[in-house]
Amino acid sequence: MPDDILSTLTYETAREWIGRSYRVDGRVELRIERVIRAAEDRPRAAELKRDSFSIFFRGPSDILLPQRMYDLTRDSESLPNLFIVPVGKNAEGYEYEAVFT
Repeated sequence: MPDDILSTLTYETAREWIGRSYRVDGRVELRIERVIRAAEDRPRAAELKRDSFSIFFRGPSDILLPQRMYDLTRDSESLPNLFIVPVGKNAEGYEYEAVFT
């Protein structure tokens, strides 16, 4: 996977990743649970190269990752310098969001 994957990632490609798991710091597993397009009823600004969307990850309930940049890895793939934000918690664990514009 190219190093610039995050700059060229699209909503359509991200949707294909639902169910994939990535590791943070080699110890915490985050699974992609859903991908949501932002404001489908609003036209994309001309200067944006893609539609805005969010990827939601599910992590364990016993480890809270603070809001910051992380390198997520999976086998030979990586999502480098991904800014994730914790957005909630339920019985299944913490939920995190990464926003792409």
